[in-house]
Amino acid sequence: MGFSIGEVAQAIGLAPQTLRLWERERLVRPQRTDRGYRVYTEPDVERLRRIKQLRKVEGLNFAAIRKQLGPAVEEPRENGGGGAPNAIGERLRRLRTRAHKTLKEVAQATGLSISFISALERGGSGASVASLRRLAEAYGVTMRELFGADLEQSSPLVRGKDRPVMQWDNGVRFEEMASGEKVMDPSYIRVPPGAGSEGFYSHNGEEFVYVVSGVLFVELKDQGVYEVGPGDTLYFPSTTQHRWWAVEEAVEAVYVNTPPTF
Repeated sequence: MGFSIGEVAQAIGLAPQTLRLWERERLVRPQRTDRGYRVYTEPDVERLRRIKQLRKVEGLNFAAIRKQLGPAVEEPRENGGGGAPNAIGERLRRLRTRAHKTLKEVAQATGLSISFISALERGGSGASVASLRRLAEAYGVTMRELFGADLEQSSPLVRGKDRPVMQWDNGVRFEEMASGEKVMDPSYIRVPPGAGSEGFYSHNGEEFVYVVSGVLFVELKDQGVYEVGPGDTLYFPSTTQHRWWAVEEAVEAVYVNTPPTF
């Protein structure tokens, strides 16, 4: 026996999206049914009450709460499965299932191989910004939704320590800088030397880049490569196939998409 996310949200006095956020932040690990529905146990509920107190009353951030309470442990599944699946891989599999698409159909739509998509769904590494962007577009979601990088609540002020993070295996890191419904989607990006999007991609909207440090190389297909240094800005339509990378030094920049389709 267990409790659904709606029952737990009502009992504790929190919105269901807050419980989903806390799960993404590894504060709690509810079990899942065969159809993917969350099932919370009584210890889960008590842990959530404690998290609420630490978060709302004592003002601790997610990292401090994890340190104080210890890691959330997922109970063994009834089917005897192994450890927790890769979060993004699990989301990709669910999105494909929800869209009623086969691996072959997704491969044809994205230009990625069936084996690569299958490996990602099983928790394999190697996904680039460009490849995940293609998959997100195929499933009709944003990268932020794919990573689960949503701010807990809408606020005009976002502290640097509270920015939700999207990070790839090559070290590329996007930190979300605004919350709630918005027209612009600003991110603070960090690109290690030699890393980048690893391929062209495009989407609806427009993009603005302001480089804080380092030199970001941005190639707009059929238009050439731009070297964007500290203080420089670049503005272009997102529908243009584009890719970007750092060379000898790390890059930090403010990257804005509008509308928030990335």
